[in-house]
Amino acid sequence: MTQLEPIAHDWSRRFGLALAPLFETQDTTAIPGDHHVLLDGGFGTFALSTSSEDLWRTGETAGWAWSSDIPHHVTVTDSKVAVVRWDMPGDARVYERGGVERSLDRFYTYLNEDRLRSNRGIVEHLLNFFRRVRSLAHHAKVPDGRAIDVYLATLAGLIAPDVIGQDLSVLGLAEDVAELHARIPANALNAASSEAAAAPGALSRLRLHPALAIRHAGGQLFQEAHFELLRVSPDFDLFGLVDAPETRVTHRGGTHFTPPALARSIVEQVLAQVPDLSTRPELVLCDPACGSGAFLHEALRALRRARFAGKLTIIGLDISPAAIAMARFVISLSLRDWTPAGGVQLEIVQRDALGEAGFPRADVIVMNPPFIGFGAQTPEQRQQLRDATDGSAARGDYSMAFVSRALDALNEGGALGSLFPASLLSLKAAETWRERLADRGDIRMLASIGDFGLFSHALVQVACTVIRKGQSAEPKPLMALLTENDPAATGEALRQVRKLDGAAPPAPIIEPQWSLFPVKASSLVGRGTWRLPTPSTERLLAEMAELGLPTVSDLFEISQGIQTGYNDVLLLTQDEWQSLPPRERRYFRLATMTDSIQNGRIVKPYHVFFPHSADGPLFVDEEAVARAVPTYFKTYLSPSRDRLLGRASIVRSNRKDWWGLMHSRSWAYRSEPRIISKFFSAEGGFVLDLEAAYVPVMGHVWTPKQILVDADDDALPAGDILAAYAALFNSVPFARLLGLYAPHVAGGQFDLSARHANPMPLPDLRALSVDLRAGRRVSELAHLGRAINVTDRSWRARVSQIVVEMYGAPGLAAA
Repeated sequence: MTQLEPIAHDWSRRFGLALAPLFETQDTTAIPGDHHVLLDGGFGTFALSTSSEDLWRTGETAGWAWSSDIPHHVTVTDSKVAVVRWDMPGDARVYERGGVERSLDRFYTYLNEDRLRSNRGIVEHLLNFFRRVRSLAHHAKVPDGRAIDVYLATLAGLIAPDVIGQDLSVLGLAEDVAELHARIPANALNAASSEAAAAPGALSRLRLHPALAIRHAGGQLFQEAHFELLRVSPDFDLFGLVDAPETRVTHRGGTHFTPPALARSIVEQVLAQVPDLSTRPELVLCDPACGSGAFLHEALRALRRARFAGKLTIIGLDISPAAIAMARFVISLSLRDWTPAGGVQLEIVQRDALGEAGFPRADVIVMNPPFIGFGAQTPEQRQQLRDATDGSAARGDYSMAFVSRALDALNEGGALGSLFPASLLSLKAAETWRERLADRGDIRMLASIGDFGLFSHALVQVACTVIRKGQSAEPKPLMALLTENDPAATGEALRQVRKLDGAAPPAPIIEPQWSLFPVKASSLVGRGTWRLPTPSTERLLAEMAELGLPTVSDLFEISQGIQTGYNDVLLLTQDEWQSLPPRERRYFRLATMTDSIQNGRIVKPYHVFFPHSADGPLFVDEEAVARAVPTYFKTYLSPSRDRLLGRASIVRSNRKDWWGLMHSRSWAYRSEPRIISKFFSAEGGFVLDLEAAYVPVMGHVWTPKQILVDADDDALPAGDILAAYAALFNSVPFARLLGLYAPHVAGGQFDLSARHANPMPLPDLRALSVDLRAGRRVSELAHLGRAINVTDRSWRARVSQIVVEMYGAPGLAAA
């Protein structure tokens, strides 16, 4: 280590950056100085050379940065600091070293904010090279699925020209890849390689350093190449060439490729949970959905930084042969850079980790499993999910199966790091799954990453967790991280996480676009949701708490809808009901189901057979039912007698009225005005029912408590107050509040059960109606509540404005 080298270590610690060598000994020995990359989670990555020479004057440093997919190269000499951005290779900015060191944080802010003005980065450049090679492979009759093997062999030839024609398995390549490579005319491949050796157009002075590209940009490059292979058709044009997509595809089904920056951070947090890592005699590392090896590559770098010296077993599994080929290549090259003293056993194979062979036992598991909602799962995937979760998450996301199996496969004291859809933090279908994770492991980190913060191709918000197998004798707070949809904010947050070295912060760190805070692990048990508020919602919750508003439970009684126990017989559609004789129809009541309520209105009414009164069953025996509703009895009830008799509550209570409802509910016999809602909903899911004409079957009844209906000459009538609440419940601000209290379900809706909605703050509109100014707003809200139209922008905007005013919380408007 020279006297200048500690600068890289000092700067990495100060800025919260991960340190890695820029070059390795096999790359070159002719470049003076010491060279590193300081790796960030967003825009703050840069290359740093400490040297006694003015390296920036050679023009080479811009090529190093470009090849490494890093915006800036910084050279530090005894007296100067020079910054070169690869898209301006001839425009070095040179500063006095003393001035930079006196304002080091300001200097780093400059590097963060000085953005590239060219889109001709190394990833796109080498993707174009891949398309060229793929076209050549197509002409040579190489199966398209093997084009990636030819591409990897060509890259291997650029990195180490002497390997072509020899045993390519040392670089993780398939045994027959040399034969496939040889099918393509050498002059065509050489021409393509020559074009790839430098940047295009005005940047042609930038020389490609292929080893740097694989080492520092390979994670992004190979994930993009994999996506191109996954396209439905290779789209060869008239000349057998593959064009780049005209627009960037933003959705990739269940596969959301791993941003290397996030993989790096998660790996570091996982390894921080492994005791005595540097002296451990052996370690088994596994990624059961390894893709092109992003997690495994970052794990190797992190183990090197941690000075691990034992025997390392690396296991990578994936169902994609192309992904496995890339992962083997990337990891084999990484092992040329560094291998622990205890040696390495590499097992990267194509197979389904959820298949019969199962998850291998491991000390560390890191992964980004497929995100596949229940509706998009194959029958086999649904069965795998049921098996992995013991049926408790049968309608959950496929990624849940991977997390459960991974926790099973961990050795005691081992650690797991995984990405998953952020909806699983609160999804009702995942509630039991969350409880089991907390029961079986020590959760050390939960993070919710803004959906476009790092995942440029994901349309889903992403979360991650770090779990240590087993429970700690002395529980410590876990780390909770939340970021907004901003890559710069995410990078800043991940730098702060790195500075904490695996521990939760001693006190909350709240920034405008991200927050990091400690959470008691015990608080995750029995909550029903792990939803973590974003920085803006944290401020909103604090604002709401200061207002001292009543809660929903202070003003409304929320009751579950009636249960028939057999909807196919006891619940009729409008047409089915109208087909009955008029005298039989009077034994039915209007009812609502999930599809009945849209836009705050009832659009599809049902009719439920209601043979009950407040005093008990309407009919004393079966013969009385048959006389009262002969057509309905013959068509519906009698053929289903055994099924109706077998319903749980009928059997349990030994009831004789087998034709009745399972639970008719006491509120169904009252005629007070009320609001009814869907069972799962957001804005548009509430309906004003002043005549108590409807009984929800799938839904809830919101009955106003006495405080809202007591007579008062100065207050608005109870009907108007209820209409105002109907508008409020259907508003955007109220839906935002629901998102903080109620579990999320599919389709952007929330569970409206009483236990979730009751604690929500809610203004007392009746009390506010007495005030002159506020009373006018409540009156206007009541008028809007009698003509609900959530699809009308002006209606939504005006209701939102009034609701925010009634709450007295300006933050609710921008939550």
